Amino acid sequence: MRAFLGIGLPADVRETIVAAIARVRSLHAPVAWTVPGNLHITLKFLGEIPPERVPLVERSMRVLASGIEPFSLTAEGGGAFPGMRNPRVLWVGFLEPLELVRQLQQNMEDALSGAGFPREDRPFHPHITVGRTRGALPPTWGERFVQALSGERFGVASVPSFTLYESRLGPGGAVYTPRCDFRLEGSGKRETREEKKP
Repeated sequence: MRAFLGIGLPADVRETIVAAIARVRSLHAPVAWTVPGNLHITLKFLGEIPPERVPLVERSMRVLASGIEPFSLTAEGGGAFPGMRNPRVLWVGFLEPLELVRQLQQNMEDALSGAGFPREDRPFHPHITVGRTRGALPPTWGERFVQALSGERFGVASVPSFTLYESRLGPGGAVYTPRCDFRLEGSGKRETREEKKP
């Protein structure tokens, strides 16, 4: 199956993002906008996984999740990859601090690399893909998109878990089906030197 690991978003965050980008959508550029229900944070794209390897992914992710504590992310502003002049991917970003989501993703890379999955060769930049360009955009359109979202806050996404999704491509776009949730169960408690003393 074609799969990825990601973080789903609460309905209120998705709705706020959709309302904000409606102003940009009205400019009628050749952009394939993400279906609201598909808005998410990708942690690791796995590609095609043979069915017999899925249990291995699930086991390793359960072990990983047990050591990470739940956290929250605040969605704010927007940007584009590879840049505003010739954007191909349009996204909504997150406020710092991002240490916990980056640690989760790094631990994921380490665990899956040990299981034979190739590492991502680009730095991890947590974001929500809201659209992909499908042709030449009008001059300065990328700048207008970023300016429209600049300083906008879209809400707080609590992250108590992450999910293994199956992705099926169809004529109406991708359909994401959750296959397995992994609850973050780390306590967040850190021993101090005083606590370690007998």
